[in-house]
Amino acid sequence: MLTHTLLVASMISISYATARAETVDGDRIRVIDGDTVELAAERIRLVEPDAPEITKPRCNTELDKGLLASGRLRQLLKGPVSIERSGRTDRYGRTLASLVGLQGNLALILIREGLAIPYKPGHEAYRRRAAHWCPE
Repeated sequence: MLTHTLLVASMISISYATARAETVDGDRIRVIDGDTVELAAERIRLVEPDAPEITKPRCNTELDKGLLASGRLRQLLKGPVSIERSGRTDRYGRTLASLVGLQGNLALILIREGLAIPYKPGHEAYRRRAAHWCPE
């Protein structure tokens, strides 16, 4: 009986996780900036990184780095991409999700390549991000 219960529980867990993930052709995903994309009418914020801003950059250096991050994200979106939604949204109503492509988790690639940093919430973290992207 215990084995049957565990089997049913794991099947429910797997189907729940699968329902939150969706694989699409990366060409269908439009890059907004280095940590935000759009699929159809859904805005998706990558949960792991903070990329430099391009819409309202705090300095020219941030804009330059933001354009590099956006361009690299476009490159990484080639082929099939799994969208792993967290089930949450941010304060702007964007879906929070991870994107996994042929090379792995796209956000972690951007972080590893220095085009994004790990996201941390709060005012102090915001100040540190600003100083990171605009050190001058």
